[in-house]
Amino acid sequence: MLKGFLSNIFSITDADYSHKLIKILGIKIRVLKSANKKQVTVDYTKYSDITKLPPAEGFLRDYQLALLSILKEVDRVCRENGIEYMLSGGTLLGALRHKGFIPWDDDIDTDMMREDFEKFLAIFDEKTNNPDLYCEIWRDKNASATSIIKVRHRKIAQAFVDVFPLDFYPERVTGKDKIKLNKKIKFIRKLLSINPFRINDTDKLLKFIRKITVEIIDKNRPVDKSVSPSIHWGLEFPHRWSNWIYDYEQIFPLKTVTFEGYEFGCPNDADSVVRNIYGDYMTFPKSICPHHSNKEMFSEEELAELEKLKNA
Repeated sequence: MLKGFLSNIFSITDADYSHKLIKILGIKIRVLKSANKKQVTVDYTKYSDITKLPPAEGFLRDYQLALLSILKEVDRVCRENGIEYMLSGGTLLGALRHKGFIPWDDDIDTDMMREDFEKFLAIFDEKTNNPDLYCEIWRDKNASATSIIKVRHRKIAQAFVDVFPLDFYPERVTGKDKIKLNKKIKFIRKLLSINPFRINDTDKLLKFIRKITVEIIDKNRPVDKSVSPSIHWGLEFPHRWSNWIYDYEQIFPLKTVTFEGYEFGCPNDADSVVRNIYGDYMTFPKSICPHHSNKEMFSEEELAELEKLKNA
């Protein structure tokens, strides 16, 4: 009984493959594991031009190429089935700055508008040519209102590509109206992060989030695409970036960008989208190490499968 009481006050557990979760009086703090910092074998700070950095080496590079193989299959399924997607986050940053992975990055992020997001979820398992890949809605056990798509590998737990949803706002917002809407969306997302309703069933949670989007954010108004409406992140994705809203022209029409020698979808104004998230992305970040994977948690079988996947 005392042990249970103390664990409610203070505990340290694994949050995921790469982070520890520290709980202090209900406050959750994610801390990067020390093993992650050891995965980078190149001292990138010795380089003065961040655009001229050499790629990752060893296991990290193998892992990146395995993820690239999954992304290529996502791209194929999308192209052959009329689904639009775009590189996002650090993946898009890497494409613009390095024409491939950020040398220390270890995940792949993509975005889809809501209609394509739902279509992709419905058809990927049927349309993929790789039977080891499958698509699911993923829930973060430490952020229970988080629900995004992950395209996963059945034999490698840490191999996946993320897909995040974007929603059209019913109209185009600018100036003070845009600032006001941004604050509103961020406030609603904070409430969802607390998950006061304790919705454990994923389908019910998704319906609940859609209901909030339609009734509270959109106010039951239909989207008018003729006015090039604003676009915002779906409430399922609890990022901490300051701006949740894009102008239509920042996203559409989609273009392509070179990433690791292949062409993938990207926003119309990729530079402004990346700056919206990271600011001046031509400078070195404070943390130069992987944040999503951990080699120490790979089994021998998984490492063997990783070798196959990177060459697929």
